[in-house]
Amino acid sequence: MANSANELPGGNMNVVTRIGDTVQRIAGPWTPTVHRYLRYLERNGIDWAPRPIRAEENSEILTFIEGEVPLYPLPNWIWDDAVLIDGARKLRQLHDASIGFGLDGSIWQSPTKVPSEVICHNDFAPHNLAFAPDGSIVGAIDFDMCSPGPRLWDLAYFATRVCPLTQDPPEGAPGPDDAKRRIELILTSYGSDATWRDVLRVAATRLWDLAEMSIEKADELFKPQLRAEAVAYERDAEYLASFLRSA
Repeated sequence: MANSANELPGGNMNVVTRIGDTVQRIAGPWTPTVHRYLRYLERNGIDWAPRPIRAEENSEILTFIEGEVPLYPLPNWIWDDAVLIDGARKLRQLHDASIGFGLDGSIWQSPTKVPSEVICHNDFAPHNLAFAPDGSIVGAIDFDMCSPGPRLWDLAYFATRVCPLTQDPPEGAPGPDDAKRRIELILTSYGSDATWRDVLRVAATRLWDLAEMSIEKADELFKPQLRAEAVAYERDAEYLASFLRSA
């Protein structure tokens, strides 16, 4: 096991450093809750999430999830139907395993949403998933933004990133003409009775919420580039609302 520290790419809100088979992240008031939740997931059969090792005053240590975490621009294999199916099934496992988690004394970094059906990951997307060489998902990372919320909150964001539901899809990604089919494939794989229109509606709301959070974090973390991201989120939210009205 290597002992040298190596800052991992892709961190936007937090600096993540790999040290051997562990990762070190900046901790916050929510860290004890997240660690308690991760231990709860492990007891409920989720063996593909990080395991908490310890939390110190300003940092936390977790196990490293081995696998390829794709960076932007996303590789073309991310758009395969198999990723939609595998991701939706993993998300269902994650949500189901969170049922019964005790909320007394919990502190969350992300606001709680209603209905609070499960503990949402709140950033379940390719950039927070680890993939095996065959394209299967072997793990999820970055649970520090998790909080109670509706299942559809996570499903809509996952669809936003993997369908994708954006005004200007990345090069090589499917276009809006395939959005309905891809959303319905996610819903079927998850086992949800929501409709594709429900997903579009919540996806737009989710993007507005993300834009507001990015503006707050831009000031809190002294990262003005987050304001540009907020503008992009707002643009995509307006696009989805327009797409829904015309569908």
